[in-house]
Amino acid sequence: MPQFTHDLAIISRIHPVIHNITNYVVMDFNANALLAIGAFPIMAHAEPELAELLAIVQVLVINIGTLDEQWIAAMHAAINLAKNIPIILDPVGAGASKLRTHRPVQ
Repeated sequence: MPQFTHDLAIISRIHPVIHNITNYVVMDFNANALLAIGAFPIMAHAEPELAELLAIVQVLVINIGTLDEQWIAAMHAAINLAKNIPIILDPVGAGASKLRTHRPVQ
């Protein structure tokens, strides 16, 4: 069985909850794609709820496509709260600006 088919079978069997802090451009597409393969997406970036969300999810996805200070703070907080779960980074535009290239770790 090809790896992709194997991975889809696992997702459809376990129905993971996937927390996405992602950009507005792809948010709807990503949510629908995850639903289509059997996952349960959460698209949230409000810091007050991050601890609760990261306690129940199986994966964290960070996409830096549309950044602002509030979203950057939420991304850092989410990464710090993600304990023993995979973190997927989509470094959209990495290298295009100083903000996307160098950010002190908080």
